[in-house]
Amino acid sequence: MGSINTIVTIEIKATNPFELKATTTALHQLARLDSEVLVKLAELSKSPKAITQLKTNFPMIKGFLSN
Repeated sequence: MGSINTIVTIEIKATNPFELKATTTALHQLARLDSEVLVKLAELSKSPKAITQLKTNFPMIKGFLSN
């Protein structure tokens, strides 16, 4: 089965070039995920509680999920 490739333009608001580069890199990495995972991450992004947990407990979450 083939794949469909498309170019999407997204407006990124950043306060400096370093933030812009980090955001751009993260979006490129997310674009490589399969649609099921991407949709689930998008759902989590709608939850203020999920965002707060990621910001405050990221080292623990990453350690729990990493090998």
